[in-house]
Amino acid sequence: MRASLRARQTAAVTSLIALAMTVLSIQHLANLARVGLEDSRSIGELLGRMVYQRARDVIAAGGDPVVALQTDQGIRSILESTAAYGRNVTYAAVVDNDGIAIAHSFPALEGQRLEPGEDLSAVLDAGTMAQVRSIYADRSLDVALPLQLGEHPFGAIRVGLSPVLVRNDLAHAILPMLWATLLLSGAALFVGLVLARRILRPIHIINTGLSKLGRGERIGNIDLPNDEELEGVGESFKAISEKLASRSLGRLMAGVTHEVRNPLNAMAIHLELVREKLLRQQRDAHAPVGAVLRVEGGDRPATEFDGACEHLDVIGAEIKRLDEVITGFVRFIRPEELQLQPVNVEALIAEVLALIEPNLTRRGILSRTAVPTKLPRLEADPALLRQALLNLALNACQAMPKGGTLKMGATLAKDRRVALTVEDTGTGIPAADLERIFDLYFTTKPEGTGIGLSIVYRIVQLHGGEIEVESTQDRGTTFRLLLPRNE
Repeated sequence: MRASLRARQTAAVTSLIALAMTVLSIQHLANLARVGLEDSRSIGELLGRMVYQRARDVIAAGGDPVVALQTDQGIRSILESTAAYGRNVTYAAVVDNDGIAIAHSFPALEGQRLEPGEDLSAVLDAGTMAQVRSIYADRSLDVALPLQLGEHPFGAIRVGLSPVLVRNDLAHAILPMLWATLLLSGAALFVGLVLARRILRPIHIINTGLSKLGRGERIGNIDLPNDEELEGVGESFKAISEKLASRSLGRLMAGVTHEVRNPLNAMAIHLELVREKLLRQQRDAHAPVGAVLRVEGGDRPATEFDGACEHLDVIGAEIKRLDEVITGFVRFIRPEELQLQPVNVEALIAEVLALIEPNLTRRGILSRTAVPTKLPRLEADPALLRQALLNLALNACQAMPKGGTLKMGATLAKDRRVALTVEDTGTGIPAADLERIFDLYFTTKPEGTGIGLSIVYRIVQLHGGEIEVESTQDRGTTFRLLLPRNE
């Protein structure tokens, strides 16, 4: 199974930190190894020079140089005290040109050939890998100083050094570095998870938005971080959503208009033809001019066709009603293009109340307004917002057939929004119906179409706002439209 982007990013960050720590640790160990070897060479050279100075004086005194070197107490003292110069010094000796020990820190080895160890100076001149191999090899390291008799080579001063102490120092340094690497890798893992969650959050939001677009849903504002790189992405999503929605719904509504309205028009035409045919039959029958029945299409004599004419009138009324339902559906699906501009809320509410004044007077309803004097303007389409408030106000009037109080107002809300309220003291909405009142065609009124509140919801949605409703039966209903204000 392929790892997620978050997991890969976290693994990459952790691996990068671990790799950096590993490289730094190796470099530190290499430096420790070199420092340990250089310290060993310094000790060997110090001891070798002391033996060299004494040996040169002994040889310069004359006589047999071999006997003089073997019997000189100064040289013996220096050789026997080699351990005092460093724990890694294994031996010190004066050898001839053939490598035979003339004087040795271990007298039992005098007269024997000493196998040379690895030249420490050559090791230090080599690379890091060669130094590490020398430290972990089972060979001693030598520091050699040439010894001459006059102008001729006589032998050399050799000091043997063990790499074990350097190896132990490296072993002690590795464990803390391993713990440091593990701790830093763990910290990097945690930080990587946190950063991945933060950094990848916009990607998840965009992915969710794309999924919604794929399902045909309309997208409002998406909650992206306020970063320069993401500037305009939210608006682009919204614009694309609107365009896709308008195109798909436009094709849908073109089909609805063609497939439903054309048959309705044909039905209305044939209905008129049937009515005219009935009237001609009545005239041809020379029906007596007596009682007159007034129906749609003019005054006609009451005959045995009266029942048929009544049925035709019912059919005509239902066709007209169905046409109104389709018109409402079109208005719900394809509202007018938003023309956003600053809107004065107080003036808008006054305009809506003036439009419904006849309804208020006829039903005995009192109206009140409550708008703060310094309320910011809304950023909205005034025509669509007027339609939404008008629909709510008309619904409120219908909910108060025996009079009541209609209150329209506005207040400041959080998140830089304004809340428009429409409150009535009418019959209220049953709790079971509250979740369905914005569904298209849902209505509890015999004469209702179930379109008004759906259009209100659609208008609020187009403005990127929210709508809330609270209702108590026999006490009234309050609608709150939360809309963005003008910056």
